[in-house]
Amino acid sequence: MTNTETSPQSGGPSTQQTVDDAVLKAASVVRIVDDDVAMRRSYEFMLTMAKWRTKLYDSAEAFLDGDDPEIPGAIILDVRMPGISGLALQDRLSADGNDLPVIFVTGHGDVDMAVRAVKHGAFEFMLKPVDPVRLKAAVTDAIRSSWIKAKEARETIDFTGKWALLTDREREVFSLIAEGCLNKEAAYRLDIAERTVKFHRASACRKLGVRTPQEIAALWLKLKENGKD
Repeated sequence: MTNTETSPQSGGPSTQQTVDDAVLKAASVVRIVDDDVAMRRSYEFMLTMAKWRTKLYDSAEAFLDGDDPEIPGAIILDVRMPGISGLALQDRLSADGNDLPVIFVTGHGDVDMAVRAVKHGAFEFMLKPVDPVRLKAAVTDAIRSSWIKAKEARETIDFTGKWALLTDREREVFSLIAEGCLNKEAAYRLDIAERTVKFHRASACRKLGVRTPQEIAALWLKLKENGKD
């Protein structure tokens, strides 16, 4: 038996939700790390039938040697394996900054182990024999959640870069407008002409890519969350 095996994706979208799922599945790989070949093949079958791409590893060492962490997806991980255990692999991934969501599936779990795994960032902890419906739902939820977090991280970087383009005065004006001040009030508080406020407001909004009061408020919340106020 080789250390890794792959299974192809098939099928096509029909509705908007299916299109979204298809994009998610086409760009993601579900890693299955388990020393039991029957378990690996069982998970592979149920996930392939659900149109997920999979890659199989017979040990944590094989996973560390052969996996590409740049490919999004999730990891279905056994706990007790020869060599590096599933829990030890989880710690290794965390230390390496690998944020692929981990779904533990084990036949030897207990409450303490489950609590420990979740505290260390596991997305889900299941006992064998696993319910196929629950496992497929966990995989979908884990990968979708991971994609959302990655998107938010990219947006934060984008917002930070845009905020850095603003002048000090533009930041002052934008901050007041975002907090609900009218142009006239902002002009009074900054001791500048109202037309100057309008000029800096327009410039700031153009640089930040927002136009409406709702967009300004939403962006301001994101900027405040990231310490840009």
